[in-house]
Amino acid sequence: MSTWIAAFVAVAAVAATYFFCVRPALRGRCAMSGTTGADPVTDRQIADLREDLRMLRAQDALDDGRVSRSHSTPPTTGI
Repeated sequence: MSTWIAAFVAVAAVAATYFFCVRPALRGRCAMSGTTGADPVTDRQIADLREDLRMLRAQDALDDGRVSRSHSTPPTTGI
């Protein structure tokens, strides 16, 4: 009988995970996805951190030599 109880608990856990986590995430309404946009201060902090991360990755690419450091002259328009 305990095998049936264990199986029921396992099925209930999978069903709860699907209905409360997987299904909302597939529809884009997951609380963990960050798509709520309820707090503009947090959204601004996330944008700032993403910009910092982008700049650090660019600096790392320059330091590793993966990006050419030669500064080419910009194209001239017919002035």
